[in-house]
Amino acid sequence: MRLVDTHIHLYDEKYLSSLDQILSDAEKIGVEAVICVAEDYETSLDTLRIASKNDSVYPAIGMHPWTALHSFDELERVIELIQRENRSIIAIGEVGLDRKYESGEKGYARQLEAFKKMVELAKEFDKPLNIHSRRAARDVLRILRVYNVEKAHFHWFTDDEDILREVVSMGYYVSFTPSITYSKRNQRLAKLVPPEQLLTETDGPVPFYGELKGKLTEPKHALLVLNKLAEIHGIEPSELAEIIWRNFEKLYLQ
Repeated sequence: MRLVDTHIHLYDEKYLSSLDQILSDAEKIGVEAVICVAEDYETSLDTLRIASKNDSVYPAIGMHPWTALHSFDELERVIELIQRENRSIIAIGEVGLDRKYESGEKGYARQLEAFKKMVELAKEFDKPLNIHSRRAARDVLRILRVYNVEKAHFHWFTDDEDILREVVSMGYYVSFTPSITYSKRNQRLAKLVPPEQLLTETDGPVPFYGELKGKLTEPKHALLVLNKLAEIHGIEPSELAEIIWRNFEKLYLQ
């Protein structure tokens, strides 16, 4: 089976000393593609460096909504980097909006401005968006409609079912993390996403419960996500793996 981890932060210090082994372990179980997503200017540089040294790693760079809150002055540097490296990157990400950790209007306005800039760049360079939308997916959808965005991937979707139905109806892709192995709510959400719009991710180094409790989250754990999604949709894992690989190719490689 060909597997893909469409969202992970490989530059995190938890990975630095053993990154080669981590990627090798992932490759052994069939993980052929890993999208490393950035959060700010420095992690964008780190992402580009890691991808340049590892054929299975694809770089996505951009400004995370939390960065927009706390380091908004980085925005112009991130924009310039995307413009300069647009031929090297697979996507603009991790970008989006977040109302869980910032509900104040001043901070949210900064997120909105940064996200709109990222969307404009995605349109300019014909790149997909790798999107963070914690408690803000409806606002994200509104912006995507305004800009007529066709290529979007909602990572670790956690908003309500009605919004998810809108995401699906617009043809966007949705990925799930290892939390799906124990979260009944995430399992219900995953059931609403057709296999042709599903993607797998780990969001490492975010820790998880279940069988990953106390363990470092790695790209190889995309297999856990795949197996649970296959169970939810009543599809053989090998069949779903091929569908998800085609989804990855359609969104990110075409």
